[in-house]
Amino acid sequence: MKISRRKFVKNVAGATAAVGALGLTNCAPKDESLKEDLALLPKQPKGPVKEKYDVVVVGAGLSGLQAAILLEEAGYDVLVLEGRKRLGGRVYTLENIPGKPEAAGEWIGANYARMISMVDKMGLKLFSPPMTNDQRPWMYNIKGEFITKEDWSSHPLNPQKGEFRDLLPSQFLSKISNHENPLKDQPLDAWLKPEFQKYDIPHDDYLRSKGIDEETIRLMNVTIHSGGMHRTSALNELRRYHVNEFNGKMQFPDGKSYKMIEGGNSLLPRAMAESLNNEVLLEKTVVAFREKNNITEISCSDGTAYNADHVICSIPISVLKNVTFEPLIKGIAAEAIDHIGYGLSIQAHFQVMEPFWEKDGLAPNMWTDGELERVAVRTIRYEGQPEALVVFINGPESLKFRLMTDEQVFAYCQNKLAILRPSTKGLLKPLLIQSCERDIHGAGDWVYWQPGQVTKFGNNMRPRHGNIHFCGEHTAIMERGMEGAFESGERAALEIILEA
Repeated sequence: MKISRRKFVKNVAGATAAVGALGLTNCAPKDESLKEDLALLPKQPKGPVKEKYDVVVVGAGLSGLQAAILLEEAGYDVLVLEGRKRLGGRVYTLENIPGKPEAAGEWIGANYARMISMVDKMGLKLFSPPMTNDQRPWMYNIKGEFITKEDWSSHPLNPQKGEFRDLLPSQFLSKISNHENPLKDQPLDAWLKPEFQKYDIPHDDYLRSKGIDEETIRLMNVTIHSGGMHRTSALNELRRYHVNEFNGKMQFPDGKSYKMIEGGNSLLPRAMAESLNNEVLLEKTVVAFREKNNITEISCSDGTAYNADHVICSIPISVLKNVTFEPLIKGIAAEAIDHIGYGLSIQAHFQVMEPFWEKDGLAPNMWTDGELERVAVRTIRYEGQPEALVVFINGPESLKFRLMTDEQVFAYCQNKLAILRPSTKGLLKPLLIQSCERDIHGAGDWVYWQPGQVTKFGNNMRPRHGNIHFCGEHTAIMERGMEGAFESGERAALEIILEA
């Protein structure tokens, strides 16, 4: 039995009102009559695959799971397929690394109303980590010279003057990009409005127009996640820091702006998947969608196929170029699939055998303008665990790792680090290489827009293709990151529900 549109929309409207008000109230269903109807829904056993489903959701990240849960609550028979061996997509707790770091999807903002509601609904708990990387001493290595945070403001290598003189190199990208941001005080969807398309230009050109010097732009390029400042739309960065600034103003009741899930953020997608009537099928890489007689067949790389009246597809847009569509996707949507990319990064995790920083007397963490970019000793460490270190490289500097195996990445990082900081030699044990870009199902960290792409594709990411509805962080309008994933999953589910 399907719940009436009126009752379901009433329920979702209550949740969306909390988001629209940007408050912190729980936006889980509160309609008692709806709860009664939900209790009457037949529970499907987690057993054999059926001939046809009402909806097949492709991708068991936050967006796909959010859509699946909403559709089940509305009475639809839903199957979720996931290409990886695990749930969660880019939400991935590295449970075998000391401190259980998050590979991506780390911080839950106080304004993440949908996500906070789901955490509560799944019976999980949020907590404020006892430490952050900023609380462990950092130093900078610029042009081969070690510089402390305290010395930077007066150092001759500091290119800043006036109000920016006290900014640290690691703050340049966010603080200078967001300075006099034309999106300031605008609604979060303003980045898609025609009056801001004039900022859809290379980010380095935008900064030059503001009088930013070349050395500052070079240092800003160290931490950008895209293919480089010249390949990134200024509007992409202005939107990013507009959203971040908005999020930072919101607070939890205890005064904190950001939290994590106790036990690791991966517990949320696991709990969401477990709550579904039908078991999520893993290692189901979808390679084709074929629609015939208003039914869509979803084909997987293992030779299996599933049929559905509707499909929700959360595959990253740049991965879709590897998927067959019948009928073909054409026009601007096809161009977007061919050209839009995701942020580049790689993380090399090591166990620290001895505290090398005690040997050389330097701060544990380093931010550099060289080949290793950022080196950080993990700040969250549980009792009895050893110290762990991560080399985090993103943007253009990470491209060379496409040519390396994991073993070669470890060796490269160890050798470069031994040259930069000899005290580390022989004291780092390789643990794990993590890269969303090296994952064939992930394609990168998060979507980024190249110059001109917001204008061309920004409003063409969400239209359905036949019975296929698209979601994922790359289709979100208001939010980014994990809350953007929830936003997009909700929209895709409503497209199906409201047409019934």
